[in-house]
Amino acid sequence: MKMIVFATVICVILGICGANPAGPGGIPDDDITAPTGCCDWPSCYDERTQLCLDTCLMTWSQCPRKLFLMSCYSEYMSPFGALPVQCYPDAGPHLEEAESLGLSGSPKEVREQLHQLLNIKNCHGRTGICRPNERGNN
Repeated sequence: MKMIVFATVICVILGICGANPAGPGGIPDDDITAPTGCCDWPSCYDERTQLCLDTCLMTWSQCPRKLFLMSCYSEYMSPFGALPVQCYPDAGPHLEEAESLGLSGSPKEVREQLHQLLNIKNCHGRTGICRPNERGNN
């Protein structure tokens, strides 16, 4: 009887009886192989817009004071690395076009290339009024 009580106490102290084989998030380590979507990344600071990006809602907002968020481009943001380009609200809608143009590189590089290609404007020399180029007039 003393041996059973002793074994139970040791088991409770070590936490090995009925231990959850899952990792800290409740997901077994074997199942953490690929992201399921943008929500697998935490909110982050977008250096390009200088705003906080909610990765689940794919929206930018002012960053709360005294809140430190990691850069969206940081490789240490999640176990999956930096936030992929499809999770940025300004780049996600243009992914097919980026692929057809052969744009490649890091998310930061692809976003910069997209902005250079898509944000071309014609500005009137005298008035300074700028209008976006039509896609066919590049």
